[in-house]
Amino acid sequence: MRQVKQIHGYTLRNGIDNTKILIEKLLEIPNLHYAHMVLHHSPKQNLFLYNKLIQAYSSHPQHQHRCFSLYYQMRLHGFLPNQHTFNFLFSACTSLFSHSLGQMLHTHFIKSGFEPDLFAATALLDMYCKVGTLGLARQLFDEMPVRGVPTWNAMMSGYAKFGDMEGALELFGLMPTRNLVSWTTMISGYSRNKRFGEALGLFLKMEQEKGIVPNEVTLASILPACSNLGALEIGQRVEAYARKNGFFKNLYVSNALLEMYAKCGKIDVAWRVFNEIGRFRNLCSWNSMIMGLAVHGQCCKAFELYDQMLVSSLAGFLLYFLQNVILIINHFKAPCVWNCVRTLR
Repeated sequence: MRQVKQIHGYTLRNGIDNTKILIEKLLEIPNLHYAHMVLHHSPKQNLFLYNKLIQAYSSHPQHQHRCFSLYYQMRLHGFLPNQHTFNFLFSACTSLFSHSLGQMLHTHFIKSGFEPDLFAATALLDMYCKVGTLGLARQLFDEMPVRGVPTWNAMMSGYAKFGDMEGALELFGLMPTRNLVSWTTMISGYSRNKRFGEALGLFLKMEQEKGIVPNEVTLASILPACSNLGALEIGQRVEAYARKNGFFKNLYVSNALLEMYAKCGKIDVAWRVFNEIGRFRNLCSWNSMIMGLAVHGQCCKAFELYDQMLVSSLAGFLLYFLQNVILIINHFKAPCVWNCVRTLR
């Protein structure tokens, strides 16, 4: 940062314009406030620099609201937005869950003449889907003269996210071309909406498709279906594939495997997966293991795991663990439970 300030001071003293270099360096640090100040005072502002700063603001949750004030500042200085400007602003609207800002930008988008731009139009559609305005999203989708695979995927994802799997399936059936994201969107949607049989059936169908190879998102989406249906053999096949292709390192996949084995009665295998996750364990890892032990009557072992959790400085998980304590006490009136509970006082 000191070096950047020295360069800035040197350019000011010598009348050299290094605004582009300075802003790019400041965004690498990042120091968005300083970068904004440099742009504001620069005699040679341009659309590229405004877009760089809008993009940076849109990528930082605590600063996303600043995208819009910068956008208005840009317009006041006579710079017209391009399709990239709108892409970044639509992303910020999604993160802020603001359909009103999105609709306002949609109007600007149309007036700016960028509707034919497929990438920007898909970004707009995706924003409407993610903030829950599916009616506007579908209207936009139906009016688009050209739709790419990402456009179909975005609309399907919107339906799936808000529980309309029939709407998602209709589009899935109409798609001229499907990619892995298309299949994974449907499988994930069925799993999230607790329609596990349909998720598993679609996964098995996907395995027969040429050129479609599951990734870590697909695996993390299908494993909950295996857990809830007791489809252990398919789950074991998924684990073998995950390990062979390096997906076991993904925490979502390993946590899903842990939960599957715990729910399918393979508590010893769940322990093995839990230990393999090691220092990367999160709330889901600990909670799934404790729940698994509780359900299988190993209440004292569950409390021992709780002690390990505290040693690991994971006391923030206490609330979730106490929910498991209640489950243990309700399901297993064993003396060891009460002995373990007394030790926590």
